[in-house]
Amino acid sequence: MNSSAGPQRETEVLRLQVETFYQVNRFISSIDNLEDLLTLIMQEAEAAVEAEASCITLYDPEDNRPHIKFASGEESESVRHLSQAIEQGILGAAASTNTFVLVEDAQNDPRWDPTNDRRTGFTTRSILATPIKRREELLGVLEVINKRGGPRFTETDGRLLEVVANQAAIAIENARLVERMVQSEQLSVIGRMASSIIHDLKKPMSVIRGFAELLANPDMDPDRRQTFSDLILEDVDRFLAMTQELLDYSRGNISLQPQEVQVGPWLDRIIEFLREDVEASNVSLITELEHRGPVHIDADRLRRVVINIAGNATDAMPKGGTLTISSRVLGDSWELAVTDTGTGIPEDLRPRIFEPFVTSGKEHGTGLGLAIAREIVRGHGGDIRIETKTEGEETGQPSGSTFVIKLPLSGIAAE
Repeated sequence: MNSSAGPQRETEVLRLQVETFYQVNRFISSIDNLEDLLTLIMQEAEAAVEAEASCITLYDPEDNRPHIKFASGEESESVRHLSQAIEQGILGAAASTNTFVLVEDAQNDPRWDPTNDRRTGFTTRSILATPIKRREELLGVLEVINKRGGPRFTETDGRLLEVVANQAAIAIENARLVERMVQSEQLSVIGRMASSIIHDLKKPMSVIRGFAELLANPDMDPDRRQTFSDLILEDVDRFLAMTQELLDYSRGNISLQPQEVQVGPWLDRIIEFLREDVEASNVSLITELEHRGPVHIDADRLRRVVINIAGNATDAMPKGGTLTISSRVLGDSWELAVTDTGTGIPEDLRPRIFEPFVTSGKEHGTGLGLAIAREIVRGHGGDIRIETKTEGEETGQPSGSTFVIKLPLSGIAAE
């Protein structure tokens, strides 16, 4: 018996999982309509496990039943809008578990309901179903029917289908986030920008969450797997906090939770988070941290301000350049500055750059990042200003921008 067969098989399964994840993830960031997106996810599910047909049910907590909302295959129209009790049938069995349900012989499985086959003339041979869940919350069930070119589905098919179901969960959650934002009375203005907001958020969320789940592969070194999983899940929480920040801003209620933070380690973590994307854009990252001591800030809120400004700065340098982050105490204030050597901000936009929905040429930007940043900084009792020059201005200085965050020294312990 070949002792390496087990690890080799696991490696192949992991390869297939990653490949399936990438295939499905291509759609997550490019399609905003939930019906179109879930239809494409079903197609990818069928392709991944070589199935003849598929359906997605969405769980309704009010009646405790999963309802078939999307279906593919020859008789798809006849099964749409059917439902089963949560404890009944194969869909119900999948909905009540944390893993896939594999039915090798549907005709002889007591949980299978032959009614639809009798009505349509379709013949169901085998079924594979897996719950669509997000943080233990049941959203629905993804089901594929009849293995092409084979008698039944396999355990490997089940694990691939779980990858697709995880992406379906992200798509559903994104759609629900848009719905909540649009329905909010305070978001009457932001509602028209919801599509752009989700475009900014959903791709990193889906990538991070997808890889966090793939990293649970048991063959990976446990310490490495745990470290990466913790880091990725931590970033997921940050992105979810960003959505809450948008809601808080719309209500005019950005609350802060300041505490004493060491500037040096705090900025080091931010810089490490930024480094890969910045350097991938052919941008050099420089730090000038004269002040690395304690400050009294809401570390998470201000972290997102710095990351947003640094991201904008990187976008302003499409041909490469230099990004500098500096920290210093000046008089009775602490100053944190982000400087780029990019194209600068056009003169007509400068007076309005911190207003909602004002962007400086970003294709998918919402124009809310700097408006929220200003509210967060002002909530700390400080202010934010910009110094910028564009190419061609007669200043004798190269083009670029510097955003300066100035916070009162009160609350900052003296070094």
